[in-house]
Parts: sequence; structure tokens; C-alpha cells
Amino acid sequence: MSTTTDRQQWLERRRSGIGGSDVAPILGMSKWRTAYDVWLSKTAETPEEDQATMPMLLGNVLEPEVLRLYEQQTGVSVRRSRVLHRHATHSELIANVDATSRGRIIEAKTARSRDGWGDAGSDDIPEAYWLQVQHYLYVCGKPLADVAVMFLCDELPAVSVYQVPVAAEYEDIAAELVDWWQRFVEGTEVPQPVTSDECSRVWRKSQPGSTIAATGEILDFVERLKAAKAHVRTIEFEIDHLETELKTRMVDAEAILGPSGKPVVTWKTSSSERVDVKKVREVLPADLVAQCVVVSESRRFLVK
Repeated sequence: MSTTTDRQQWLERRRSGIGGSDVAPILGMSKWRTAYDVWLSKTAETPEEDQATMPMLLGNVLEPEVLRLYEQQTGVSVRRSRVLHRHATHSELIANVDATSRGRIIEAKTARSRDGWGDAGSDDIPEAYWLQVQHYLYVCGKPLADVAVMFLCDELPAVSVYQVPVAAEYEDIAAELVDWWQRFVEGTEVPQPVTSDECSRVWRKSQPGSTIAATGEILDFVERLKAAKAHVRTIEFEIDHLETELKTRMVDAEAILGPSGKPVVTWKTSSSERVDVKKVREVLPADLVAQCVVVSESRRFLVK
């Protein structure tokens, strides 16, 4: 049985190099993470543990079943991998594969739909997964990977198997990853923020009284931002208007039923708990309340 210590040790080992799931974010090809996220996970003194999303949790739970179905459908036995692999030359490139068999890597995946996936037997898989698999092949020195996918949209449990051969061009990508590690993890550079939220995380405090001069490009950005915000306000007004029209017709009803008899809109009572700060200050001693107060700072971004 895995223990908390085992989990912590695994997370620490994962911080020691670039893994397969780090590749797409570093290259700017991930929908969920950025290069800055990867950098922070490798360099922060007390990095936050990745919060498991529902798809991630479901994938972990179903992984043994996916591998069992792979064995059943292909007749090929697999061996679960418990080893963190490192590239023979570039130790900063690591791989944590699901399983191996007959000189090949086996990756177990789950997917909600077949969008982005080609025909079984091909190497037509989503780009982020292709990069992950190629990274594993490069690190482990294997020529081929089978990607076994359980599509959750299918009626019966089964896996589709995709065969991904090693790609010679990944060597150039690997060199880019090594350079990234040397610059941003071993070096002192910080990846350029690519979202507004990341900018706020990188530059948390302003220098009092400091300014920069507006260039033509900056002024263009300002005007485009004003126009975009005005458009958002128009959309938000329309949304509020339509919601109001529906709510005034529902009154205290919980749902509107469509022609099929199924709900097309629901408006149900829900409850939640929150801390009444005013009440806390009234019933608890001031020194105790002061111990629980946390001061936070943020920068307010305003377009004039």
C-alpha cells in the first residue's frame, strides 16, 4: 500500500527532471498548464501538490482495468512499471511510464470522447499525448509504444490500441527541453508569463511612483482592451436580461420542461456554509481574532 511518505518521495523525484506530462506545457502546447506552471513546480521551495482533477482521478482508478483489457484483447502480458527512468546522457529528462512489454512501452489512457483520436492501430493521437509518449521512448531508449485508450463514451468496456513509433525529430525537442532546464531551473531566468494571472503571480508588488512611457503599440493594446471590455459588458447585460425573463416566468418553480419532458432550465435551492467574520469578531477575543488574520497584497489593474 502506498504511504504518504512514498507519495512525497515520488513528488520529490518528479521535481528532479522534466517528465512526459511537462513537455507540452513547456512547448506552449497544453490547454491546462504553462511553462511557468512547470517552472514553479520544479523550483518553489514548498511547491503545491498538483490537485487531482476528476479526469485525472478517474484515469488513475481505471488504469489497472485498461491494462487488463489490453492484455485480454492483445494476448500480450504487461509488467507495471514502478521505476523512475532517466535518460542515459541527459539526467534532467525523466520518465514515469505505466507499463512495459516485449521491449515496448504501454501507456494507459481514458478519454471522454474520440475527438482528436484517429483510427485504432495508427499513431494519430492528441498532440500532448504524442509528445508525452515520444518523451518516454526517448528517455527509455525504446522503439515503440502502445497507447491503450478506454473511451468512456463507449457502451461496453474495451480499449483501442494506438501504436506510436519513436520519432527521430524528437531529439531536437529533447535538446530544447535540456536548454529550458538549464536556463530556468538550474539558471536564474523565469519563463515569460503567458496569462494575466501569471503576470500577477510574477510581479506581485509595484514600485511606488514608478511609470513607463506609452508607446504606439501599448496605446493600441489599451484601446483594444477597452473595446473588448465594452463588448463583454454588452454580452453580460444580455445574459442578465435573458436570465431575468426566465426567472420571472419560473417564479418558485424548480425547472422548465422542454417538448421531450426533460428539463431545459433548472433553478433549485442550494445551501452553503461560510464564516461570518462580523460575528466572529463579536464573540471571540480581539487577540485571538488577530492571530487568525492574514494580510494579503494584490495589484489592481485599471484601464483609464
